[in-house]
Amino acid sequence: MINQKVVNILLWVYSAFDIKLLTVIATGFTIYFGYQKVSRKICVSYSVSTSRLYAMHVTNLVIANKRDNSVVISSILLRIGNKGRIQLVKFDEPLILKGYEAKLVDVPKYSAIYDKNGPIRIDIFESLFFSITTMSGEVIECDVQSPVTMAALEEKLYTNTVKFNDIVLTDRMAFVFSYLIGGVSKNVVIDRGGLIAGKSPFKGNMIQDLSKDFFESFLVAEGYHNYYENYALYKINDNLHSELVLSKAMVSAALEKKNK
Repeated sequence: MINQKVVNILLWVYSAFDIKLLTVIATGFTIYFGYQKVSRKICVSYSVSTSRLYAMHVTNLVIANKRDNSVVISSILLRIGNKGRIQLVKFDEPLILKGYEAKLVDVPKYSAIYDKNGPIRIDIFESLFFSITTMSGEVIECDVQSPVTMAALEEKLYTNTVKFNDIVLTDRMAFVFSYLIGGVSKNVVIDRGGLIAGKSPFKGNMIQDLSKDFFESFLVAEGYHNYYENYALYKINDNLHSELVLSKAMVSAALEKKNK
């Protein structure tokens, strides 16, 4: 025969244990979700690119909020190995990342990266690290999910962006040829090897001689001098300053002088 007193004791022990277990589980969930609310975790995936006209650079990135809170981002920073850090993106309007949200960010092009000793480059196996600056000034280091294994200059880098006719110039560019046809102005870049980037305004996409005299004779002999309503050739110097070396007016004046 079962002792009722023993049964009552067992039921009390089970009940007490059950209540404590539920309390522990509930406390655990409370701590977990509370941590999700107050902690910060930002992840970044990125891609890099290089071309004849641009050295290796970060083209775009996906930034993801891994916590259940909103983050208001004013800028994204990039650290290049042990070389230093640059401000990669500065938002005109703050980027708001809601809880567990991800957004694609386009990275503006730049002409070059410098430190106090001169220009530097991103190497193919360079380690890249990202961080964000919030509107409150907090800097949050990001987890990188897709690694590719004149401010104060202490451990800092800065970018130099030089534009001409809406083209971001680099030291790989030799000339910009601007031409007008049908009332529409267009620009093409000629690199230091003589290759024309993009759609060529000429029959071919390679210039064998990058001298001013060759361009002048080439434009006249091939009929481009009369074909284009207007044109100009700008040389990109080592300091990325553009210099007018040839124009339709200059060639017309030279031809008129020659025919006198």
